[in-house]
Amino acid sequence: MQDERPPILRFEPGHPDANEEGYVEMPNVNIMEEMVNLMSANRSYEANTAAFNATKNMVQSALDLGRNA
Repeated sequence: MQDERPPILRFEPGHPDANEEGYVEMPNVNIMEEMVNLMSANRSYEANTAAFNATKNMVQSALDLGRNA
C-alpha cells in the first residue's frame, strides 16, 4: 500500500539534499503505526496457520476414517 501523505519538511539550508528554499524532505514514518501494522500482520499469519493446520487435521482424520471403514 502506497502512503500518499506528504513528507515532513525540515528547514536545513546547509544540507546537501535541501531544495531551493532550504528544506529537506524527511520520511513521514510513524513508528507506532508501523508497530501496530506489524503486530496485526503477525496475528493474521498466526490465525491463518492455525486454520490451515485445523483443515489439514480434519482431512487427515477423514482419510483415516476411510481407510478403517
